[in-house]
Amino acid sequence: MNAAVGVSAATVVLRGDGAGYAWDVREATIDGEPGASVAELPLRCVSSGSLDGCSCRSRIAKDVVSRAWARELEASGDREARFFHFISDDGVWMAYGLADGDVRGVYCPSHNSQRAARSRAASCCMGDDAIELPLAA
Repeated sequence: MNAAVGVSAATVVLRGDGAGYAWDVREATIDGEPGASVAELPLRCVSSGSLDGCSCRSRIAKDVVSRAWARELEASGDREARFFHFISDDGVWMAYGLADGDVRGVYCPSHNSQRAARSRAASCCMGDDAIELPLAA
């Protein structure tokens, strides 16, 4: 019990279907009844390609990615799962959107550009013509 504010809280991190959640329970929030709030944790860059074996620490709010995916679905009219790019404050991210509107893993701007460079190098070696698509904010 926190005597200063009269609130006791417990936080547990749950994982459901690849998403992380913070569960916060507080006493006496509504008419003396215990209340609970659930907030989604940010999505973490899924890159783990560093030589030291450490995962990337970059994160982005899931609602930012979800809104970008919703715009992508609306603009294309195509309801199939795929990778897509979007621009956030710190650069161009790549994420995987599902047909139902949900999103899964993201690549931060740094790892997105490294991945793209590897893809270009591989396609150049194979003799394929690469098509560059412009990104819009």
